[in-house]
Amino acid sequence: MEIFHNLKEMYEQIGYDCLLLSATSGLGMDVLAEKLKNKISLIGGQSGVGKSSLLNKLDPSIQRKTGIISDYSGKGQHTTTFAEMFPFSLGGYIIDTPGIKTLGFNYLSQEEVAHNFREFFDLSKQCRFGGKCLHRNEPNCAVKEGLEKTWVSELRYQNYLQILSEVEEQNYWERQKGY
Repeated sequence: MEIFHNLKEMYEQIGYDCLLLSATSGLGMDVLAEKLKNKISLIGGQSGVGKSSLLNKLDPSIQRKTGIISDYSGKGQHTTTFAEMFPFSLGGYIIDTPGIKTLGFNYLSQEEVAHNFREFFDLSKQCRFGGKCLHRNEPNCAVKEGLEKTWVSELRYQNYLQILSEVEEQNYWERQKGY
């Protein structure tokens, strides 16, 4: 529970809503239902985390097929095989999606990675090199300053560096001119 509360605090500081939910016990379902009411919402995440179970608990009229976690791999099995939109009983629609196995960063530039970290995007306007700053070793980097002053989460920064590294590895040949 402590891990959840630490992550919740970190993400809420940068503007995300975080809910503790359980399809088994019903914990937080009323709050989630109110947030989804009269909206079009997409439910996404890794295979086997309970997206369809969550929808079934949230709105029993949806009744999505659910599966079990594989004993062999410990991972979810693709029970939902295509995205499907359902009317939500409180108004609006909910889209159930297949599970995500891995994230790919093909065709994402190094500069675009920071734009997907909302607190980096805001701070980067103050960087000496603006939108070209990769927030690693550049002088007068507002993100690095935010990290030193604890305005930026160390965990988020390490995740950023990991994704940046993956983008560099995946897109190496696309960045080479003449090939």
